[in-house]
Amino acid sequence: MQPDPMTDSRETSDKSQVRSVTRALEILSCFTPDKPTASLSEIARKTGLAVTTAGRLIATLEGASFIRRHSDGEYGLGTQLLQFGLTALSTSLYQAAEPYLLAIAATSGETANLGVLNGDGGVMYLRQIESRHAIRHATWVGRSVPAVGTAIGAAIRGQVNGDGFAATRFTIEPDVTAIAAPIYGALGQIVGALSVTGPTYRISDQQIVEYGRCVVEQAGKMRIALCGN
Repeated sequence: MQPDPMTDSRETSDKSQVRSVTRALEILSCFTPDKPTASLSEIARKTGLAVTTAGRLIATLEGASFIRRHSDGEYGLGTQLLQFGLTALSTSLYQAAEPYLLAIAATSGETANLGVLNGDGGVMYLRQIESRHAIRHATWVGRSVPAVGTAIGAAIRGQVNGDGFAATRFTIEPDVTAIAAPIYGALGQIVGALSVTGPTYRISDQQIVEYGRCVVEQAGKMRIALCGN
């Protein structure tokens, strides 16, 4: 039986495509938190690829926004990968947050929230446990607020007080008080924030301190659940 040249051609093409994907992933793996940028020669050396091959693959990845070239000529991860990372991070945070939001809501009696940075530099409310009170903060799931001038934005930007939380009164909505604490990742970076929001008349200055300690505690427990330490 004679070999089918078309089948052989397809198999060769498939192997070539798999090899190209593998090489592209190896290139993306060159970028780490400790070394977020690299030159073409560094990438070629790390991957064992010829400079021309590495350059061709980088050009393809750059065209798809997986890699971008900086003004100094070095390369780094592109916006498309950052978007994938944000999506994966948001999914992990959403799935992990429920027990900590429930604990905040149970302690305060007010609405507990999970927020993450969105692509526009604001903060998006990702998950929420509503207050048991008839008068409560309206659901903001899926809504974004500025990162400046809000408690949850201050927490995500690391602008917290000596006790580890940020608090605001009368910001986005009149007569609403918010208290928030950052959620830290494995490398010490801030990946999101937990907050509690409620009517200002129901939250005294002393309660701000109490709720602040609560969100800090729950954010710390969530970090352990996410990172294992």
